[in-house]
Amino acid sequence: IKILKMNSKENKKKAELKITGMTCATCVRTIEKSVSNLDGIIDVKLNLGNEIGTVEYDSKKLNLVDIEKAIKDAGYGVINEKATLKIGGMTCATCVKTIENSLRNLDGIISVNVNLGAEKAFVTYNPKVITISDMKKAIEDAGYQYLGLEGEDVEDLEKKAREKDLKEKQNRFTIGFAVGIPLMILMYLPIKLPYFMPYLMLILTTPVFIYVSYPIFKAAYRALKNRNLNMDVMYSMGIGVAFISSILGTFEIVLSKEYLFYEEAVLLASFLTFGRYLEAKAKGKTSEAIKKLI
Repeated sequence: IKILKMNSKENKKKAELKITGMTCATCVRTIEKSVSNLDGIIDVKLNLGNEIGTVEYDSKKLNLVDIEKAIKDAGYGVINEKATLKIGGMTCATCVKTIENSLRNLDGIISVNVNLGAEKAFVTYNPKVITISDMKKAIEDAGYQYLGLEGEDVEDLEKKAREKDLKEKQNRFTIGFAVGIPLMILMYLPIKLPYFMPYLMLILTTPVFIYVSYPIFKAAYRALKNRNLNMDVMYSMGIGVAFISSILGTFEIVLSKEYLFYEEAVLLASFLTFGRYLEAKAKGKTSEAIKKLI
């Protein structure tokens, strides 16, 4: 769809569509009838000379995709523009679904197909209703990285973003292991620990746990916000319950001091981060190999 003009007032929107295939007044009447039959259409006017149709509609009842379908069902076509967006930070099918839903919710998006392996989103859109900047904002608001358009010179940007992500993951799991492993060894030593040990573990592990597990909880929040249940939600529940029960045990609220899992919570978060580090590194190597083949 090529929208030449767009006005909005509350739910009422007006758009001009570039339509192909019209040859006579009968074509005009056919399209007007097809579009008018949609629930939510307020007014339809077509100009045969410049092949432009002006449609006024209620955006709460239908969108541009519905209008385009009605035109195509009548046997005519509309002009769309396509873009391939490079996206970073995707790890699973739920990430794909989250990004697709975020983009589809934007007015002016006709279709979206996200490829996890290629880390790209193939978008058909209306450039007068929505811009690449709007799509970029939607992707970033969903918690992912916008790495530019396919065809642009964005290799350095993509490489820098990947290297930054790997470095952050490496720092997180390194600090997590550095604190978690000594504490675990200490807990298994055949020595009597001082009475203040639970409080010391709380002080030592809290900042480390927050630092290491922050991306996991952030991803879980993002999934729940988009009404999805994924592995991040499960991971967050596991490490979150372990750490919270340790706090309750430390202060003997409901639980006793036997229920201390500070080091386990930190190590679990560290292992999860380490796994994602290896996954991201392998993905980067695969992407580089594909580029060399091309």
